[in-house]
Amino acid sequence: MRAAGSVSVRGGSGSIAADLEQLAAFAALLDGAADSLARMLRVLAHCLSEPAMVGAAALDPVGAAQVAALAGIASAGAVAALAGCQSAAAGLRSAAVSYRAADELGRRLALLVAAGLELPSALAPPTGALRLPAGPLPGSVPVRRAGPVREQPAGWQSRLTTDPQLAALAVRLATLAGTGGVPVPGATTALAGLLAARYADGTPVVTGHPLDPVADRAGPPRSSADLIRALALRNAADDGGGAVDVRILDGPAGRRVIVDITGTTVWNLDPRRRTAQASDFGTDLRALANRSSVYERGVVQALRRAGVRPGEPIMLVGHSLGGMIAARLAGQLQAGSGFTVTHLVTAGSPIGLAPIPRSVSVLALQNAGDLVPELDGVDNPRRGNWITVRTDHGEPTVHGRHALQAYLAGATDADACLDPALAGWRRSAADFLTADQVHTQVFQIRRAP
Repeated sequence: MRAAGSVSVRGGSGSIAADLEQLAAFAALLDGAADSLARMLRVLAHCLSEPAMVGAAALDPVGAAQVAALAGIASAGAVAALAGCQSAAAGLRSAAVSYRAADELGRRLALLVAAGLELPSALAPPTGALRLPAGPLPGSVPVRRAGPVREQPAGWQSRLTTDPQLAALAVRLATLAGTGGVPVPGATTALAGLLAARYADGTPVVTGHPLDPVADRAGPPRSSADLIRALALRNAADDGGGAVDVRILDGPAGRRVIVDITGTTVWNLDPRRRTAQASDFGTDLRALANRSSVYERGVVQALRRAGVRPGEPIMLVGHSLGGMIAARLAGQLQAGSGFTVTHLVTAGSPIGLAPIPRSVSVLALQNAGDLVPELDGVDNPRRGNWITVRTDHGEPTVHGRHALQAYLAGATDADACLDPALAGWRRSAADFLTADQVHTQVFQIRRAP
């Protein structure tokens, strides 16, 4: 992890995983060389046993002896080289496994140490009246509230809601709850899948909104902060749940497409409470379990209705649930759909277990104290195509740390950061950030009754 000011960056072109990938690739090259040597030995043995070669030996015994001697020397050298290649390949693979094991052990020990260090302050009594967050629940749209905010007793439920340090500690301790080296993430996704099965998924109904000039007034995006700002604009204007922007960009590099996917709007914890809104708690569970959802399928329909052409580069941008949907789509759209996703930007989303292709350039924004990105129980992978940026903004509440405004401030920090991995990501996304014109189409995704 590399720190630059208030920004810490993990992954990208300088990550450890990229080196391990090179070790594996070199091991594969050595295996190929060993196979070539083995084929050469077989050809040599076949030539020496040919009837013509045997007959020639009777006519020229001295020459045949010289050929046999040279063949023996060549065979011995090839056998030694073959053994060397196989040994070196096995050693490289063993080293890669050892490095990964050491990295995983260090990560777990770091979690344990961090949990121990945070325990005293997390369990310390509060220094004032506890209040429930005045804003909406994580990922939801703003809600007007009448009257003053009620003070709550200093109980564990209230403390967990208002103390992000304690919430982060709870997730870290849960991450350690594994046996025999089997971590919790698999259990987390399995549990989410079991709960998701109790919620009806349904069929998407995609409705196009009238032209929204507000969405295009700021012009094409020029930075990652502009990407999050546009997502926040759509989120604030979303009064029905499941709003998606499909932005068509025109510029020197040709047409590009940016898709903004908003987060959760309905927290129907009771599965018997059916709702027409696709961005509900049941969809959260399905996305966390890495399963298809009505919201995800609705985004695909929106792309088709917006006239996105085959082969046009697509950047998916999402916050919270929207980021989980975007991460799944990054893989699903590559599999025979005719769409081409090249970039993915998420804010406050647990995507560490998402099957994202290595052809997709990932920028994952995480905010210190935000509980949501840790719900899958794993760190994001360290890959050359995947950069995780951690910043520190927002009010010290669970909602404040997860809010889009906190991530907008974090994206601004990332834009100013000179880390080589972030500079590389900005170069890769340049064609999305240098367009001359933008035309936005807005779609509402709901669940059929």
